[in-house]
Amino acid sequence: MAYSTLSAPSAGISARFAGFAAGLIRIWKLRRDYKATVTSLQAMSARDLADIGLSRCAIPGVAREHVYGK
Repeated sequence: MAYSTLSAPSAGISARFAGFAAGLIRIWKLRRDYKATVTSLQAMSARDLADIGLSRCAIPGVAREHVYGK
């Protein structure tokens, strides 16, 4: 039986760093969007929130679902 010793070339350090940096930027942008959504909803009056079917305690969950998905 023959065995193959070939393996896929590994990514260089610069490519791995670029991927890591891209991931950090993506996370930072999502977090920024989450905070902006929470701030916008918290600025609304209780009446406005009630008109769209939200309570103050539901704001973080709604913002999380809006930005990050289910």
